[in-house]
Formats: sequence, C-alpha cells, structure tokens
Amino acid sequence: MINALGLVEVIGYVAAIEACDVCLKSANVHLVGIDKVGSGIVTVSVTGDVGAVKSAVESAQISVSRIGSLRSTHVIPRLHQDVVEALFKKEESKENFIEEDTTQIKINEEILLKEDLEKEIESEVLNNELENTNENMNEEINENNTNEDKDNLSKMSVKELKTLIKKLDNSITHKNLNSLRKEDLIDMVEKFNREDK
Repeated sequence: MINALGLVEVIGYVAAIEACDVCLKSANVHLVGIDKVGSGIVTVSVTGDVGAVKSAVESAQISVSRIGSLRSTHVIPRLHQDVVEALFKKEESKENFIEEDTTQIKINEEILLKEDLEKEIESEVLNNELENTNENMNEEINENNTNEDKDNLSKMSVKELKTLIKKLDNSITHKNLNSLRKEDLIDMVEKFNREDK
C-alpha cells in the first residue's frame, strides 16, 4: 500500500536524474517514475512512508536548488485509494494490454506460418497429382497413337509398307524387304516411328 507520494518538479533531464538519485539515497522510498511533462519540465515521483517521502523530497529540493533547476516540490501524505488507482493502475493495464497484444501478434504469426505451410503442402500435392495425370494422359495418347498406327498399317498393302520403309530408311534393299512378311514389315515401320520419337 502506498502511504505517501512525493513529487519533485525540475527543469531538465539532468536535474531530474539528480533529484531521483538523492531521493533514493537519502530515505527508504521507491521510484514510481520520471515523467517528461513538456517544455523541458520533468517530474520525479517517489512513494513510501510519509516521513521517508518528506525526507527524500527535502533532500532532493536542496540538491537540485544548487544546480538551479528546481521548479517545485510537493508531498501528498496518506494518498487516497482512487488516486492510487488512477495513477498506477493505468500503467499496469497498459503493460497488460501490451503483453496481451504481443501474445496475440505471436499467435497470429504462428497461424499465418501454419496456413502458409498448409498451402505449400497443398500446392505440392496438386503439382504431383497434375504431373501424374499428365504422365497418364501422355501414356494413353501414346498407346492410342500406337494402336491407331497399327490399325492404319495393317490396312496398308505389302507394297505400300515396303515403299514406306524405303522412305524411312533407304539403306534397306528390296531383296531384304521381299523376304519379310506383312507383320514383320509393320513391326519395322513401328520401330522406325519409335526411334523418331
């Protein structure tokens, strides 16, 4: 519980540090804060027992007066609970809000990282499925083309097959071609077609 509040108002931050140091060294008080008011005015706040706060503020007043930057001092004994709450609970609620806000930011970052990871995995799965689908389609197309080629080749006459083979590879002699059956000629054309691909 806060018994008394001591305030030392000075001009300049150096004088505020001097007042703070003297207050803490001269009596059993606790530093509440160093607040920049504006226009170079800084207020040092200390708390503790009424006698300790009065002694600390008087010591600070003498010390800062030597520097020439003292503006005013004041001691409030037996501080009312509503004033304590107004002055000190706001600080705690701000800290709690900052802690909660920081925690929420961390949670949001973790959620975003998890979502990104899930999207990446989903994308990889889709890419793999697409590759597999493309491979399967290519195999089906090749198989269909092969079946169509076979059907077309089987409809051709032996003479047409021999002419086609000569076009594909002119190093084959007529004598070699004449010795082959129609199925052998079809196999040879298919072999040339596979090599072309």
